[in-house]
Amino acid sequence: MRTNAAPDGDHYLWPALWHDLFHRPDVPRQLRCELLLALSAGGHGLCLLDVLPEDFTPLRTVTSRDEGLPVSRLLDRARLIGDGALNGDDAP
Repeated sequence: MRTNAAPDGDHYLWPALWHDLFHRPDVPRQLRCELLLALSAGGHGLCLLDVLPEDFTPLRTVTSRDEGLPVSRLLDRARLIGDGALNGDDAP
């Protein structure tokens, strides 16, 4: 992710759902978050990131429509990317 994410770009992370691996009881429950990254090449990419609850510190809340609407538009236009694409591979 560090290779293609714009270091000075605006990135957004928000929790989407609780993720449980019932077939792996040794893995703790995690927050599956949506991560919207500003990319160095321009545009934005959307991917999923699992975060342990104790590592997740909520950021300030979007409090107005004027503040949230631009982020919503970025999300609508973002390309869904996988780990390979974030690491410089051509895989979607």
